[in-house]
Amino acid sequence: MNSDTYHAFMMDHAGGALSSDMAIAAELHILLSETGHKTADIWDAARHVLALEAAPEADCEHAFLPEALELACSEFSTVPWKRGLSGVHYAKRGRGKGKLMRLDPGQAAPEHSHSALEATVVLKGQFEDGHGVYGRGDLVLGRPGVRHRPAAHGEEMCICFVAQEPLPFWRLS
Repeated sequence: MNSDTYHAFMMDHAGGALSSDMAIAAELHILLSETGHKTADIWDAARHVLALEAAPEADCEHAFLPEALELACSEFSTVPWKRGLSGVHYAKRGRGKGKLMRLDPGQAAPEHSHSALEATVVLKGQFEDGHGVYGRGDLVLGRPGVRHRPAAHGEEMCICFVAQEPLPFWRLS
């Protein structure tokens, strides 16, 4: 993963600049990963030192923590999974277009890229995408145009939370 993209993402989280689903992904990473927790502490401290406080009416630091905790502690056997065209199973989660993705052992999604930044956090199992192998709590940031092929790694089912940056309004038409 590009460390500049990672730190920009975590800095945006500290400043409350992420969309709701991207903020849920950041909170999951912070909850489930020591690296995420340490990085969040650094950016929170930087924000306070630089006095980059959000508007007083907005508590951006952990506004999405309850949703992240619910996802992190989910019993995935009760999730209403729907099979997508690619064979991968999805379930809507989050406030926007956030979703859970399930890859069964040996299963892979087709190779693809995205038009906007995609954040994937592993909740259970492991997956690989041609760029690395990721486990519980890992945050994978897929930059626009970068091709990948997510696949379950090992003998366990892999479940991830996946969020994408909303497309700017001028790209929707």
